[in-house]
Amino acid sequence: MKSVLTALLVILADQATKLAIVANFDRGEEIEVLGSLLRLGHARNSGAVFGILKGSGDYFAVFSLIAAAVIAVVIYLARKSPAAVKVALGLVLGGALGNLVDRIRLGAVVDFIDIGINAVRWPSFNIADLAITVGVITLIIKCLRPGRKCGCESEGAAL
Repeated sequence: MKSVLTALLVILADQATKLAIVANFDRGEEIEVLGSLLRLGHARNSGAVFGILKGSGDYFAVFSLIAAAVIAVVIYLARKSPAAVKVALGLVLGGALGNLVDRIRLGAVVDFIDIGINAVRWPSFNIADLAITVGVITLIIKCLRPGRKCGCESEGAAL
């Protein structure tokens, strides 16, 4: 249940922030929040992470749907896992579904967080991307270190 609740919260936060950005910013418009360190703006990504393979949104929508189904199976297998693992899986699932909603609804993912220093910028991202990143890092820390147990090993599956 922790995974599902986490995923729902991520989807809601992701979609709410994207709706606010689309309603208040023209595409390409940016404002500085913390000088050049943090900017908010309205960008669209029809490709994969960092904008690679632009225009391939349909393929990534199918991939996201398959990934979400796989994550849902892993969540079921990890039902006896520690809470941190369940939350991490929920973060990944919610992020994947949040971006999938954009791909289906808009044909591209809305990105709006822009960090960097002056001209040195990280590619823009959104709450869904952030959730996926935090979820994956948490899973790596909790599950992939030698000697660590995720809680699903007794089911014959490992993360």
